[in-house]
Amino acid sequence: MSSVKDAEARRVDSIVGGLEYLAQGFSIFDRELRLVTCNRRFLDLLGFPEALGTIGRPLADFFRFNAERGDYGPGSIDELVGERVALASKAEPHCFERVRPNGTVLEVRGTPLPDGGFVTTYSDITERKSWEESLQAAKQKAEEANQAKSAFLNMVTHDLRTPLTSIRSLTEILGDDPDIDAEQRREFLRIINAECLRLVRMINDLLDFAKIEAGRMDWCIVDLDAADLVRSAVASIAPMFAEKAVGIELTLPARARPIAGDHDRLTQVIINLLSNAYKFAPGKTGQVRVSLECGPSEATISVADNGPGIPIEKHAEVFEEFRQVVSANTTHPQGTQCSQPSASLS
Repeated sequence: MSSVKDAEARRVDSIVGGLEYLAQGFSIFDRELRLVTCNRRFLDLLGFPEALGTIGRPLADFFRFNAERGDYGPGSIDELVGERVALASKAEPHCFERVRPNGTVLEVRGTPLPDGGFVTTYSDITERKSWEESLQAAKQKAEEANQAKSAFLNMVTHDLRTPLTSIRSLTEILGDDPDIDAEQRREFLRIINAECLRLVRMINDLLDFAKIEAGRMDWCIVDLDAADLVRSAVASIAPMFAEKAVGIELTLPARARPIAGDHDRLTQVIINLLSNAYKFAPGKTGQVRVSLECGPSEATISVADNGPGIPIEKHAEVFEEFRQVVSANTTHPQGTQCSQPSASLS
């Protein structure tokens, strides 16, 4: 008989010893809600001192320890403990997530035992929850990007169709009416030319944006005169400003330091910013300020306008792909809106 008891004792010891190797916390409480056994992982995950894990310890002591250190929030300690003891006495299956004060997220699973009491496992799912939250955030961001892309494509379709419609209408008039006088003919041709140039700019923006996204943009880094670069970019877009009677104020330092960069791409960035300022600047009263400041090791080019501006809470969205950020009282301007992203990525 003693050999049978010894074998049974060894089996129990083996099972209890094996619990220490579990990645989960593990505890068993009997029908009197007293601790039968637990592993060290249980104590570590819940931040219990080793002395609390003695066999026969009432479950209420564990609840009281949590309540006294503030795990259950404000309230009477006795009431907080009593509520939890009453729930545990029902010995019903349960599964819930608990966030500890240190940020650890635990999944708690309890199962009633046939003779009363219950066995509970505690799993640290902090990393999994973080991954799930990251996945959800990425999914939401992808959905928002897809919606923004659809809106962007609709906007591009409209913006490309507008100058094409104008060009088609004017060419039809020129072809169908031989009696148009020379002055009106020149005006029509001027408008057609301006619309063609606008189309070219929009298409170039789209093509460059696609190249940047694909990582296929070629760069040619050379030493540049910053003042000449800014002056040339402003001069190239000045006629467009004149049509809308938008003024340009250019401020350059007496001596500009040379900078290293791609001449064509930097020019494009400046023109993109100027074009965006032009779109939002009010007609006739519009004013755009362009300035160049040279420091010991860098040059800063600034473009500012007196348009409606962008709310502070929208600043982070300015360089997002496929997104147009405007104030509440701003109507949709013409253009593909690739200026800001391409300026950022350039």
